[in-house]
Amino acid sequence: MAATVRGDKRNDLVEGTPFDLGPAGALGPTRRIPEVLVGTLLVALFALVGAWFHSTATAKVGYLAVRRDVARGQVIEQADLTVHELTTDAPIRAARGSEAGRIVGKVATIDLAIGTLISADLVADTSGIPTGSGVVGLDLAPGEYPTPSLRPGDRVRVVVLAAGGGAADPDAVAVVAEDVEVVEVIDVGGRGRFVSLTMATDLADRVTAAHAQDRVRLIQVAGS
Repeated sequence: MAATVRGDKRNDLVEGTPFDLGPAGALGPTRRIPEVLVGTLLVALFALVGAWFHSTATAKVGYLAVRRDVARGQVIEQADLTVHELTTDAPIRAARGSEAGRIVGKVATIDLAIGTLISADLVADTSGIPTGSGVVGLDLAPGEYPTPSLRPGDRVRVVVLAAGGGAADPDAVAVVAEDVEVVEVIDVGGRGRFVSLTMATDLADRVTAAHAQDRVRLIQVAGS
């Protein structure tokens, strides 16, 4: 007895029953929302950590600076100092604001202009004048010093004119100090110069006495 086939099963499979062509176990779009949220949170976290490291590396640091001009040889006082806050990731050769105690009471080894950052290289415990030496200050008129551009660090010869003699007479000129250092030059009266020299104390005595009689002249020498 022949079996009766009811309908076309191939058509039933195609037209009657929908089926999923995607891979087995695939998740729908709504199932991926938690993964997206976790990824977003991780990105935000890394961004915050990076910003924190950057702000830490470039944080402001207070450094000591002079609030007013300080001359070479001057003792530095607390009132001479201030703190400048700088933002930089580069190393700075300067004392921190908390190190003022290491600077106050020291002597400036160079002229410090207002705003200059202070470091240990710019100060010393003493004025740096060697034992047995002294500093002589000379108030000189034009023609008594060698050049208007004379400056600290230059080397000069100190000559003294004989009493009643003239500079044109070689026998009337005596060399008191052959090679001494200029430590300070200050313009006075627009044309004159106040020049400070460091030399042995016995020579300083002679130069001071001769200067009182207006007989000192300076000659700039090699090494300047």
